[in-house]
Amino acid sequence: MNNIKKLFSIALCTSVILTNVNFNSKAAVLIPKPVTHGMVASDHYLASKAGSDILKMGGNAFDAAVATSLVLSVVRTQSTGIGGGGFMVIHSAKGENIVVDYREIAPAKATRDMYLDKNKKPIPNLSTKGYKAIGIPGNLAGLDYVLKKYGTMKFKDVAKFAIKYAEFGFQIDEHFSGAAKTVNKKGALSGLKALVFRNGQPKEVGEQQKNIELAKTLKIISEKGVQDFYKGSIAKKIVAAMQKNGGIITLNDLANYKPKVRKPLMGTYRGYDIVTMPPPSSGGIALIETLNIMENYNLGWNSSGYESSKHIHTLTEAMKHSFADRAEYLGDPDFVKIPLSQLISKDYAKKLKNKIDQTKTLDSSDYGLKSLRNKAPISDAGTTHYSIIDKSGNTVAATETINTYFGSQVVIPNTGIVMNNQMDDFSVQAGVPNSFGLIGNENNSIKAGKKPLSSMSPTIILKNKKPFMIVGASGGPRIITGTLQAIMNVIDFGMNVEEAVSSPRFHHQWSPNKLFIEKEIPLDVRENLIKKGHILSLGEAENAVQAILIKDGKITGASDPRKGGFPEGY
Repeated sequence: MNNIKKLFSIALCTSVILTNVNFNSKAAVLIPKPVTHGMVASDHYLASKAGSDILKMGGNAFDAAVATSLVLSVVRTQSTGIGGGGFMVIHSAKGENIVVDYREIAPAKATRDMYLDKNKKPIPNLSTKGYKAIGIPGNLAGLDYVLKKYGTMKFKDVAKFAIKYAEFGFQIDEHFSGAAKTVNKKGALSGLKALVFRNGQPKEVGEQQKNIELAKTLKIISEKGVQDFYKGSIAKKIVAAMQKNGGIITLNDLANYKPKVRKPLMGTYRGYDIVTMPPPSSGGIALIETLNIMENYNLGWNSSGYESSKHIHTLTEAMKHSFADRAEYLGDPDFVKIPLSQLISKDYAKKLKNKIDQTKTLDSSDYGLKSLRNKAPISDAGTTHYSIIDKSGNTVAATETINTYFGSQVVIPNTGIVMNNQMDDFSVQAGVPNSFGLIGNENNSIKAGKKPLSSMSPTIILKNKKPFMIVGASGGPRIITGTLQAIMNVIDFGMNVEEAVSSPRFHHQWSPNKLFIEKEIPLDVRENLIKKGHILSLGEAENAVQAILIKDGKITGASDPRKGGFPEGY
């Protein structure tokens, strides 16, 4: 019930009226009634409302996506922003499936061992904090491409909501305050403290947050175009700050950035078509590989049962195989060769299924690389996801990020832009875990112009070639498992979208050899998992899923109560 209280307090303290709402006690969340025209599900109600307002004004899903993203840049500064990047999966009303990749890129001066000392050991914090941790941002370039290619509105029209909240402020919620407290414990940089702290300390829930410099930046972009960020006055401010503080991004790096259009990764699961993100994200491959394994099992209510020890054990074993393959094979496809067709093939999944022992878990070396670093993933949701559908059937699943909470903690002076620390998503050294405990090999090593591997998993599910579910998550590597379980909750266990998103979750990423499991999962189930050899770590999911379900002409949306968002539709 605490999640309900959080949402009610948010609604009351901001004087926002939540319309079309009814109450579902089983899911223990506020849920909107089904709508018929369009829906936006994000992890902040102001962003969902901005996107929904665009739809009501006659804009399409792509216009709404840009408006939603820009508002998230303001109200979810800890998770995303124009100093970051992302991926967008699109299914158009015409039946076209497209991916827009606007992931950050390693600068031209980046080198393979740039974060190692003379003894070839990683230098603490160098890839996570400060100017050297920053990759070339792609967020604005990607949004600009989508708006011009598929949208119907001008940037200034979709940016007005973000400008308003940056200039006049909004009241921070528990997630924002908690993120600020998290970075404060580790020592926040002065520029970030000046932006989001009060009197040197993180603000509390309900306090006002403004970013007047960001409002000015967005106004400049509205007037001069996104290219000002990459080639104009804003670019010059970014590079001046880089030169002053030991960063390596240059004017050429910014000017040469271009988003990339890719073919989505396609799979099937129990008669549904999966449209998801290809490399340089690992999310889509891991998602399809795991679903292919699970398709060999009967998971209905009368067999293994939802969240029984058998269900959790089987899915955990499948996830461990997928994450082991992630570490061994994946990287930027423009730089490395990936056995893509093998990894997502049904035959390969059957071979992996045959390795799963229902009586016990296996040694870590039985899943992939022999090297194993026992580092737990951090508790961090420094990423955001939004799902959108409009009245014509255009659908968007977009995941965007600055990586960990508040990214590199760098705020470019006189711009209000919080910059990413995406360089940490590379394998700083083969076999050495990043901030999220993920390891990789040379395929994900640092190289100029290369994109680091990601876990972002924006996904659209089709039934009979029509949108059925739009889904994705935030939360580092837990993005993959959160998205996966939400999909399976709907398809395998017949849940509605609110139940699918809010139900207890679990996570295993092969390394470290721990099963992270939410405390709401029954004690007897956990005890049975321990008997099978699993090492349990009890806690929170540390991910947040945003999803839309389209069924029988009705649209329902769900924003994960773990992050306090709310969907809006009409």
